Amino acid sequence: NLDFCTSLGQSYPGKPKIIRCRSLEKETFSCWWKPGSDGRLPTNYTLFYSKDSEENFYECPDYRTSGPNSCYFDKNHTNPWTTYNITVTATNEIGSNSSDPQYVDVISIVQPDAPVNLSLETKTSAGIMYLWAKWSPPPLADVSSNSHVYHYELQLKPEKKEEWETISVGVQTQCKVTMLQAGVKYVVQVRCMLDRGEWSEWSSERRIQIPNGESSPEKPTIIKCRSPEKETFTCWWKPGSDGGHPTNYTLLYSKEGMWFCPSDIFWNSTSSNIFKIDCLESCHGTATAQ
Repeated sequence: NLDFCTSLGQSYPGKPKIIRCRSLEKETFSCWWKPGSDGRLPTNYTLFYSKDSEENFYECPDYRTSGPNSCYFDKNHTNPWTTYNITVTATNEIGSNSSDPQYVDVISIVQPDAPVNLSLETKTSAGIMYLWAKWSPPPLADVSSNSHVYHYELQLKPEKKEEWETISVGVQTQCKVTMLQAGVKYVVQVRCMLDRGEWSEWSSERRIQIPNGESSPEKPTIIKCRSPEKETFTCWWKPGSDGGHPTNYTLLYSKEGMWFCPSDIFWNSTSSNIFKIDCLESCHGTATAQ
């Protein structure tokens, strides 16, 4: 019979491959596999697992919830402090073949869904316009649990530009963003991470038009610092848009972890935007505008 099957091109199944295991919230997890060739015969797939150093193997408790070629571990079968040894075996009439084992620590495979309900609005305070962004945690998040602490990042960019700016928000579900360009439409997204797991995908994009008129100044750019003789040095910067306001510029510098605001000198946007530090014997520095 074996020779007859082989002559028809039939064979035992190819080796399956476990492609991913993921937990959304540390309380359940799923694993997915990619089948190998079926040997031209009906092929069944069985997921087996053991826990930590146990010798006993158990079969997947749920092959349906997470879709085709998957196994779902519900709360009764998930322990975040346990390492799972997982193998998928393919079997047909002629024989079987097993995947390489996958060792799964639930805490390290946590990747939540993206945050939802991102909303944007512009507000004004003291004549300065800013963007106010709010969102909700992922739908499965249990925010009442101390074990579910989500950290967030927000990214935004002008609609017509390619480069995103990323802002670390912490555990808050809202963010105030200044330094906006008046008359520009912005694109905003947010994502989250649970404990030391992976970042979620970015949420759906939201867009908002910043009204024309007054706004925060744009970010200045330091374009050059130069020392002609190792005893003094000068730095130059390029201002951004002044946002429709008289704009002052302050250069701060640090030495060995300490920040200084030299002589509390301010310059407005009509200055030459040059700052000079004279390094004297103590090398604490004196500040002069050029």
